[in-house]
Amino acid sequence: MHHTFKRIVVLINDISNIDDLLQKGVDFSKQHKKKLEVLFVQEKPTDSLLDYFFPSHSKAYTPLDKVQVKEKIQKYINQLDGETKSEVTILEENILQRVLAHANTCKDILFITNYDKKLSEKLLEKTPYSYWIFKNSSLTYNNILLPIELSNDAMDDIKLTQDIFPKSSIDIVHDYRYMIPRTEKDGSATIIPVVGSVDKELHEGTRKKQKRIFENYKKEFHVEGDFIEEKKGLEKDLLNYIKDKDTDLVVIHHQEKLMFVPSLTLDLLEDVPLNFLVLNR
Repeated sequence: MHHTFKRIVVLINDISNIDDLLQKGVDFSKQHKKKLEVLFVQEKPTDSLLDYFFPSHSKAYTPLDKVQVKEKIQKYINQLDGETKSEVTILEENILQRVLAHANTCKDILFITNYDKKLSEKLLEKTPYSYWIFKNSSLTYNNILLPIELSNDAMDDIKLTQDIFPKSSIDIVHDYRYMIPRTEKDGSATIIPVVGSVDKELHEGTRKKQKRIFENYKKEFHVEGDFIEEKKGLEKDLLNYIKDKDTDLVVIHHQEKLMFVPSLTLDLLEDVPLNFLVLNR
């Protein structure tokens, strides 16, 4: 897998960090040499939004002047970088439906947006796209953490992250206890978590093999990283590990199976106070 984003879209549904989102959109579209799309969707304009774009209007003013909002966003993009090609769309409708319609059949699309618990869950569960989710205003990423599972996709995961962030230091992390696969009769894979002492003894050979693979990845791709094998609960170990790391951004390859099933991804998004790049296969 070599994921090249065919489209870069800044998705705005409130005014939180709007300047930072546009800045990151401009930077990323330039890096990938793509036109920047801004999708501003409001299901219902709020007072704070109206104050941001129309501070001179009275509180009695409620309609959203789409033309004026578009002009102000376009003007700000031009101030950030006058050479950035951009397209701004302002709409009042259901956000999830608009995201699906806006992306249409293009799966290789990156949405840059703020973290909102309910909306982020909907987007990740009901759409097949990648999301750069902002929880703070950090725009510079020197130290990036990439949790991986040791499958055939792991090397692609590392290559892609290095391709997106060529100047950043990337650490990989793997918790082998998620990764004991069993093939079902229909050919699908089931992951058996290894938590008890008996399980650990039975799968000691697998643990050693996976640790060798993990160390080989570090050498081949010139990255640092840790192979987690603590005794606590699985989610707590990974959560605490991420919180304790000197990390600017967490990159997760969101999958229906294996390590980063939707529930674990959403737990990390909710509990870790960092920005996330969630890449969908």
